[in-house]
Amino acid sequence: MSSPSPNPGAIMALADKTNRPNSSVKYQLVCCQRCAQMLDVETNFHQLEETILSELSAAESNRNPDGRPKSHRHSDQQPGGDIRERLRTAALEVRDEEDLALGRRQIVFSRDVAEEDGKHDRLRLMELLSDVSTVDHPICSSCTDSVMEELELEIQSVEKECVTYEYFLKQFKKNLTDGADAETVDLPSLQNELRELEEEERLLREQMKDAEGERQTLLIKEDFLKMEGEKMKRAEEEYFRERAQLDRELTELEDEQDSVNYQMRVSEMVLDKLKKTNIFNIAFHIWHQDQFGTINGFRLGRLPGSPVEWPEINAAWGQTVLLLYSLAKKMNFTFERYKLVPFGSHSYIECLDDQNKKLPLYGDGGFKFFWDSKFDHAMAAFLDCLHQFKGQVEKSDSGFCLPYDIEPGPARIRDVHSGASYCIRAQFNSVEQWTKALKWMLTNLKWGLAWVVSQFGEVSDQ
Repeated sequence: MSSPSPNPGAIMALADKTNRPNSSVKYQLVCCQRCAQMLDVETNFHQLEETILSELSAAESNRNPDGRPKSHRHSDQQPGGDIRERLRTAALEVRDEEDLALGRRQIVFSRDVAEEDGKHDRLRLMELLSDVSTVDHPICSSCTDSVMEELELEIQSVEKECVTYEYFLKQFKKNLTDGADAETVDLPSLQNELRELEEEERLLREQMKDAEGERQTLLIKEDFLKMEGEKMKRAEEEYFRERAQLDRELTELEDEQDSVNYQMRVSEMVLDKLKKTNIFNIAFHIWHQDQFGTINGFRLGRLPGSPVEWPEINAAWGQTVLLLYSLAKKMNFTFERYKLVPFGSHSYIECLDDQNKKLPLYGDGGFKFFWDSKFDHAMAAFLDCLHQFKGQVEKSDSGFCLPYDIEPGPARIRDVHSGASYCIRAQFNSVEQWTKALKWMLTNLKWGLAWVVSQFGEVSDQ
């Protein structure tokens, strides 16, 4: 590896600095030739007097444009002779064994030799500056360390080569010595051996040619297999992509199946609960509120202190007719003389003897209403139907008994324990007794509902 040579342009930048007016040399414009960083080559340059630098630059400025000096003067006649002497003296003082080991140049100036051209002056100026500085080349310390490491590696490599050469040289000398002591070589046998080796070489070359052909075939096959491998890789990627898609769909279907199974279990639980629940108990809730009997929350009757509105009474009668109609239908029982027609708040009863005659179980509470007997006839007919239902139940279950006895003729309900009886008609009757009779009627209807539920089972059997 060759070391970098000094850059005259970088060194001449120092002398060019002195040509500028009012300039004081405080740094050198020198760049490292490896990393191009600015360098401070030597602090001794700062100690040079400006007069010396001026004389150096003056010597440079006294040249023709073609680089030759304007006048031929010997070094001892030049104003810069004294400067060179001082530089040389300083260089001789700092030169030591380390400078010699590093291969620095030693400059000896001759006063008798004239400077004939500009190139010679430039080289001498460069030598002056290089001899004063402790740095041979414009290169930074880190780059110098790197160069030293590379040189050490090259030295080690060369040393290894030298050892190898010495070994082979010894072997060669040994072989020469052994050959001198050996017997005379049989030339014909060596020629035969040479021909055999040449024939073997020819055969090996033919084999190599065949092997090369096989190699080309294998390369073509390898390219084909690579293409097939790429196809297989793409097919594999497509397979795994489809597999991932199917796995995702399968997971979604499994989640959906789990959801459906859960919904089915919940539905089965609800179904079991509904199977144990009778529709009549849910649809018709008979209870009481103070002195009133209620069905599905509607009060049936009136009291002076609690005047129930007639729309509520009509709705209660509609629910009552629907309940008795449903119970009879459940038992496949048909009433005699009457037909119940559930029609909400306008339910009524048809007389089978006279189909044009309809007995309304609703009213408006007007003055004319209290003098109309159709409402009373309708309530009496309903009580008769309830009595017929009781008789049908007693045919199936002789032990069945209602808490209140029904007298359909006078349309009265009697308590068998106390003997008290109340008429279900509204005309010529007090509202208290009428309300009491309606409450007992709903109680009997509740007992009939309980018997039907117990006999005909759950809703699934209905």
